[in-house]
Amino acid sequence: MKAYLLSILLAGFCFSCKAQTISNTDTNRDGSLALFDNNKENKSVYVTRKGNVGIGLKNPKDRLEVNGQIHARSVKIDVKDWADFVFKEGYDLPRLREIEAYIKKEGHLPNIPSTQDATKNGVQVGEMQKLLLQKVEELTLYLIQQDKEIKALKEEIILLKKKE
Repeated sequence: MKAYLLSILLAGFCFSCKAQTISNTDTNRDGSLALFDNNKENKSVYVTRKGNVGIGLKNPKDRLEVNGQIHARSVKIDVKDWADFVFKEGYDLPRLREIEAYIKKEGHLPNIPSTQDATKNGVQVGEMQKLLLQKVEELTLYLIQQDKEIKALKEEIILLKKKE
C-alpha cells in the first residue's frame, strides 16, 4: 500500500515538473512501478513494492538509489555522535611519530578508510565527516601544543641572550 501511494505521489510529482516528460508507466509482475522517459530504461524511475525508489536502477536495495550524479542545494545528514570527544579530558591524542609510522606502513591515516576500501565499499558521508572533523580537531591540538613549545623556546632564547 505504501509503495502504491508513493508511486502515485512520485508520478504526480514527475508529471507536474515542466522539465520532466514521462511517456510511459508500467506496473511490473512483482507490483513495482516503472516510470519511463521516452521508453529509455536508463532514464527511468522505479518504485518497488517495499517503497524503494531507483532512478536509473530497476531493483534499488535502499530507500533511494540513483545511478548518476545528484545535485542539491543542501543535504542534511543525521548523526548519532560527533568528534568533540577529542577535546574531553583523558582523550589519548596519538603521538605524531606513531601516526607517521602508521602512515608509512598502511599508506593512510588511522581510522580513515584506505583508497582500496573506499573504492570497494564506498563511504558513509556522515561518518566520514565525523572522522575528518576528528582529524582537524587533533591537528588543532597538535598546533596548540607546538605553539606552547615555540613560546617556551623563545622565552628560553631570550633568557640565554640576557645571560651573555
